[in-house]
Amino acid sequence: MKPLLSRVESKKVDKAAAMLKVLAHPKRLAIVDLLGKEDKMTVTEIYRSLDLPQAIASQHLITLKDRGILSSFKVGTKIYYSLSIPKLLDVIDSLEDCCDAI
Repeated sequence: MKPLLSRVESKKVDKAAAMLKVLAHPKRLAIVDLLGKEDKMTVTEIYRSLDLPQAIASQHLITLKDRGILSSFKVGTKIYYSLSIPKLLDVIDSLEDCCDAI
């Protein structure tokens, strides 16, 4: 791992902070965690799994996709979402470990 000073001097820190802001919402974090367990899911599968209104789930999916965290593809009339950055699951696991330690 690079020393903190060299990471702070780069634009990567700004990008990381922006990504963490997107993930800071509990529902978006839940979507990322869910898609980490599944290869791909439709909007319907996601909102039903998380017991969310469809419109709310769609808004969160769009936000995550716009930030490059999710990718999507269409098959017929269905849009499937998948995780673009699987390493984010390590971040979620680390945060969960930190919360358990508190």
